[in-house]
Amino acid sequence: MGGLRCTPTKTSRILPPLLLPLLLGGATAGAAQPLDPEASPPPATVPLLKLEPGWGRLQQTLGLPAWVDLELQVLAEPMGNPAGGLVRQASWIQQTTLALTLRPPTDPARPAGREWDRWSMRVALAAFNGDPLYAQRLGAVLPLQEVANPVGLWLTRASLQRRSPDDRWSLETGLVSMSPDLFSTPIENYYVHDALNGAPVLFSIPNFPVFPVAAPGALLVLRPTPASTLRLASFDLAATDSVAGLLGTASGLPPGRGWTHQLQWSYAAPWLNRHLAAPIAACREGTGLRLRRPACSQPVHVERQLPGGLLQLAAYAGTGPNRGLYGSATVPVALPWGLDHRLWAAAAAGLDTAANPTPSYIGGGLVSQGVLPGRPFDLLILGVARTGFSPITTPGLSHEGVLELGYQVQINRSFNLQPSLQWILNPGGAGQVPGVFAAGLQLGFSF
Repeated sequence: MGGLRCTPTKTSRILPPLLLPLLLGGATAGAAQPLDPEASPPPATVPLLKLEPGWGRLQQTLGLPAWVDLELQVLAEPMGNPAGGLVRQASWIQQTTLALTLRPPTDPARPAGREWDRWSMRVALAAFNGDPLYAQRLGAVLPLQEVANPVGLWLTRASLQRRSPDDRWSLETGLVSMSPDLFSTPIENYYVHDALNGAPVLFSIPNFPVFPVAAPGALLVLRPTPASTLRLASFDLAATDSVAGLLGTASGLPPGRGWTHQLQWSYAAPWLNRHLAAPIAACREGTGLRLRRPACSQPVHVERQLPGGLLQLAAYAGTGPNRGLYGSATVPVALPWGLDHRLWAAAAAGLDTAANPTPSYIGGGLVSQGVLPGRPFDLLILGVARTGFSPITTPGLSHEGVLELGYQVQINRSFNLQPSLQWILNPGGAGQVPGVFAAGLQLGFSF
């Protein structure tokens, strides 16, 4: 997921800054979806349609042991604007991410529940190459591509994590990031434009640890119930620039100061997810599928591709002061076309406009699975967002908006193609740049 755009305008102790938010309460989200006891798997006589297997994990290709989890992801976003903006140009930007997770090897001869078994180590690197300044040349403030970050190699995570035996809580400390757990909802990952792809209001705050920026800090996750998750995080903003430059990247981050504290509550409400634990009940008609009706001669079940229903509330506070609020809702809905649908909305407000260049945000959209006949796993994606600018840090600018339409073609579990169209409303926020019409193609690979 894209996030903070590092422009010139854009390891210390952990426990003391973390204690105050702990005393105040709550934390953040990425809640697991609860299973519905009323839902049941499809009968053996009904075929289950699943997305084709991928090309194999890098871990398997290299023959690594089970306690080593190695994953490689490539996300490329070529784009051009045939109309609008200050210039007509094409651009290419690409993100390559390598993530390594080490867990203690299991030994059947040893008793379960050892202290060593509760620990894991995570290291992640992200490399960017291409043109990260495409939006600025068009006259827009917000990036049109989620991976538009400064070219170079970033250390995006280096941390240790300990989980409780019952998995009711976990604590991660080291070099960590807000992404993808804080101030974003999983459904936003399907969008290309940065304002729709998570972390609204936060991506323009200097030094905030939004991917690929990482900072010394800690993330505490509490799971009081199967449907609810609380997350609490604290980050040392004074170290973000030095962390970004560890591998030689010129991040453009200004010197930071102080800490920021994040807390978020996520609730995968059972009443939202009651029917989502089971596959989609469909009926085969020729080469296409439709939702099953009482009369169906060829019943099938289809694997779901979309995340479940989720409610989120979050807040942040830090040196400056720099405070803000966030909320989002992802709701399953029934529509007369396609197989499965999610309607979502998110809003955020920065309470200190002197510290936040984009203190207001509202966005939402619809993601639908299986809209076209014969393509049960493809996704139709529609989103709209509006971001307001600070009258203090960006005087004379009002707002910038985006309307995005995309279609994700799922080739297999490792590869997808996503053509998209964007209409940028009031680019630059001053009413002086013609609206931008842009077309792009996102290519996603995972190994």
